[in-house]
Amino acid sequence: MSSRHSRTIPMAALVTATAMLAAACGGDTGDGEDGGSGTVRMLVNITDNLTQEKWEELVAPFEEETGIDVQIEGPSGQSVAETFPSLLAAGTAPDVIESIFPTEATAPEILDLTDFEWAQGTPMSELYATDGTVNVVGVGMQAQSLLFYNKDLFAEAGITDPPQSWDELDDALAALDEAGVPTPIGFAADWATGVQVQQMWHPQQNITTPGWQQSVADGSSTLGEQFEPMLTHVTDWIEAGYSTADDVATDSGTQEANFIAGDVGIYPMGSWFTTTLAASPPDFEVGVLPAPVDDAADYPGPMGATLAFPYMVRQDATDVDAATQLVEYLVTDEEAIATQAEMDNFNREGLDVTSDEYAASVQELVEGAPSFVVPGNQTVGDYALPVAGFNPKFTELVQGLWQGRSAAEVAGDLTAWYDAEAAG
Repeated sequence: MSSRHSRTIPMAALVTATAMLAAACGGDTGDGEDGGSGTVRMLVNITDNLTQEKWEELVAPFEEETGIDVQIEGPSGQSVAETFPSLLAAGTAPDVIESIFPTEATAPEILDLTDFEWAQGTPMSELYATDGTVNVVGVGMQAQSLLFYNKDLFAEAGITDPPQSWDELDDALAALDEAGVPTPIGFAADWATGVQVQQMWHPQQNITTPGWQQSVADGSSTLGEQFEPMLTHVTDWIEAGYSTADDVATDSGTQEANFIAGDVGIYPMGSWFTTTLAASPPDFEVGVLPAPVDDAADYPGPMGATLAFPYMVRQDATDVDAATQLVEYLVTDEEAIATQAEMDNFNREGLDVTSDEYAASVQELVEGAPSFVVPGNQTVGDYALPVAGFNPKFTELVQGLWQGRSAAEVAGDLTAWYDAEAAG
């Protein structure tokens, strides 16, 4: 596995060790002496489950142990991604930034964490590095290449072996349709459409072309070539009636409710769907599968995953030592990791998920994955496309499949968009 379980550091030892390192380097220890402010401003994502109160509860033990004051700030714009560049331009940027990744524009402002031993041991650190430089670290990963399925509907349709190959998935969808399942495979509207299509293709795409983003970037492949086989699968399902235009007019929350109600046979979605399932358990048993590959002998393929709770430190932070102490605590302390897992589901080697059957099912798949790969919307690192805006454009174009456009047409538009963006 490409993520490694990092050694948990007791709070007192963490603070002592960091203080000694800072002293040895001539820096401050975050206590307000030697030029350190003893205060860290952290910009975070605020949502229904990631509330201001929960963020403050997360950092409270760190504040009590270290005496460092952590000021939690939500976005002033619509998102952290929009707010951070604005604050940088205004000269009022925070010290620690959560939920986003460095971009080409912001990467020069982010602290290089490569020489911090604890940073090297965090999940997916090498996959999000650029030329070996680590400047973003996370708590865990959110697996993406997953198919949630209704075991009762599978049994009623006579599906005894969960599909591992694309041919087997086609057969399963045909059986679900013949059994009268309203929606054999559930796609959803808005952002979800493109994400679902990408998630399903990660394993085979990275078997066929490992590090496919690099192939697109160096011109040995095109974006359209990379996705046309998957677009063809989707087109076949639409023509067979397994998915209809109503799906991509249905928001993800409603489609999730349809799955829970027993009207959807298979729902492609990331591991975060387990949080919804745990809150509203269905009356049937839920199964979870890795997405299929061409040849079942290669199953499971590389698991698509994103970094959960990513953190960056601004290199000109008011108190760099205090800021790095905070991030080290957030990504290595056992209690901090457990608290963040309660705030928003993720997977991490060794994480206790025994109280959540759905998260436990995903955890088992994560631990059995041969490797992990990053999605196409990554903005920085060795596995990033050198253009911005991939996800919304991909979703926009892919939704055209449900409006009658062919896989070849959509693939051609993807290539044309990429070429224009790369040249501009």
